[in-house]
Amino acid sequence: MDPLLPGFPPVDDPYSFSELSEDSLSASWGALRTHALTWHPGADLDDQLRHWELTGTGDHDTAALVTVPSRAVDAADTLVRHGFSPLLVIAARLPGRGRGGGSTVKIRPLTHDDLDAAVELNVETTRYDSRFGMVTTRPSTPERLREHITGMFDRPEPCAWLAESEGEVVGFLYYDLPGYSDWIAGRTSVRPVAYLGLLGVRPDARGGGIGAALADHAHGLLDEAGVGVTLLHHALPNPLSTPFWYSHGYRPLWTTWQRRPAL
Repeated sequence: MDPLLPGFPPVDDPYSFSELSEDSLSASWGALRTHALTWHPGADLDDQLRHWELTGTGDHDTAALVTVPSRAVDAADTLVRHGFSPLLVIAARLPGRGRGGGSTVKIRPLTHDDLDAAVELNVETTRYDSRFGMVTTRPSTPERLREHITGMFDRPEPCAWLAESEGEVVGFLYYDLPGYSDWIAGRTSVRPVAYLGLLGVRPDARGGGIGAALADHAHGLLDEAGVGVTLLHHALPNPLSTPFWYSHGYRPLWTTWQRRPAL
């Protein structure tokens, strides 16, 4: 197992179910109704999957999810046989890892005047990721993302950065510093934890090192801040984000397998 993983306490009941409002921001990240199975190294995963009581036959907004350590290859074999697909990864980067880019693009903090451009880039990135089976763009997604980004102005330190070329915004990145990343910190044994929530580049500006410049800028700041590990989510089938993040010092830590519809 990866040494960055946390411990695995006993699980009394591995099965859970949750339902989201279609208007919530979290509804953009997956199905509205989710059956989840908590993986444990000492459990018989095949038996658990066979006895899982699921609902939502034929409903695309009802999903079954199992998140396992990315190196748990025996679990992967079992999940494939039960019709699950690996769609989402939590990847981890330790300080100093990754490469430095050579782009001269201007990187600056997000301002209130940039809000429309930032939201547009975030929505575009979400729409692109929705092609890969997990992210689900909703009618409320643009407004919920606007609220989320606006809330970053209230944080004590800058956490949202823009790439600018010839006076135009061409890229956007934001992260959660320790204290704002507590919701995901339990996925690793390392502290403190930062979470990189978005890196988006305008489609017509891709391939010019803009994403690399934003990532290098963020990683430099996080390393200077003493962050012990940076986590992020990426869509595993995404042909752009998967090779990009691994070339910048990340490695897969957890993989979420989905069957959607659940039945």
